[in-house]
Amino acid sequence: MNGRDPSMRDQILNFVGVTLVALLIWIWAAGETRETQTAFVELNFTGPTNDSMRISPKELPPIRIYLRGPRRALEDAIDRLRKPITMIAGTLGVPSDAGSHELNLTTIGQNLIDDMGLPVSVMGSDPTNATISIEPLTTVTVAVDPVLPKGVRTSGRIEVNPETATIVVPASLANSDDLRLDARLSAADLEGRQTGRRHELEIPLSLPAGSTASDSIVKINPRTVEVRLTLDANETELALSTPVPVQIAGPPSELESMLVEIDPDDAFLRNVVLRGPAETIERLQANNAASGGIIAFVHLTSDDLLKRISEKSVTLWNLPSDVTVVSVGDDSTAFPLIGLSIKDRPAPPKN
Repeated sequence: MNGRDPSMRDQILNFVGVTLVALLIWIWAAGETRETQTAFVELNFTGPTNDSMRISPKELPPIRIYLRGPRRALEDAIDRLRKPITMIAGTLGVPSDAGSHELNLTTIGQNLIDDMGLPVSVMGSDPTNATISIEPLTTVTVAVDPVLPKGVRTSGRIEVNPETATIVVPASLANSDDLRLDARLSAADLEGRQTGRRHELEIPLSLPAGSTASDSIVKINPRTVEVRLTLDANETELALSTPVPVQIAGPPSELESMLVEIDPDDAFLRNVVLRGPAETIERLQANNAASGGIIAFVHLTSDDLLKRISEKSVTLWNLPSDVTVVSVGDDSTAFPLIGLSIKDRPAPPKN
């Protein structure tokens, strides 16, 4: 030490050592000083399994709890309580029996702290109590019914796979008469699908409208089923026994000055075959027999009249929208050519 007295060096080292020890003791004492602090905790409730019970409310508003203990332990406790805590029924003072229960939130808070293993006491809480209701749940197997849009017809059996599903509901509803599930097909599900063919569709399951369990359903398994069906248009054909007259349509002002005549051989269309839904065809057959109301039209444009065309196809039939023309005569066409004669209409004789 460059000639310095060894005893002086020892004194300095002893002083430094004593100071460090005193500092550590002070730091430790500061951490162990008992204080009171406030924390907020959010509690969520659940059953031992997801399908075992329903607890209402499922969560409580933030609870203020008053903690007392060493500063370090308090800081640890407050940090752990920042995140919502899930309380499992049957543990930490939360009951698991069915019915309404009043919870002492101070006791619940102390149980939480004790479970953390921290030397902290819960001195009180705000609010002091909270009420929860516990309702046992049960799993029920129910039938699945396919439900079709109004007016859709099928042929053969509609298959549903699987034919049953399970639902989780409050035990009080286990014997309800309207516990079933619908595989409800929409018009969009069937749009554009060919009739006469087997179709497979994946359809979600739902409770029927108005079911008493609609607000109590907890779980449906599986969520979807496969529905297999064959669409049946229920269509039929009708061969008209009477000829169908052909008429001319066009701009009224121009037809007044033109004389348009239909070739006599084309004035009536024979052996006309129609196709459509059976009910529509039956009504059409009855109406046509009574009034002969089916007519084919040839629509002439101004250009057609100007050019004096000699033939043009039928462009319109006065038929229901769901009825089509299958054939006319021996041709599979709904638009047969009609022979025409277009002339200027003679001027009326002068008086």
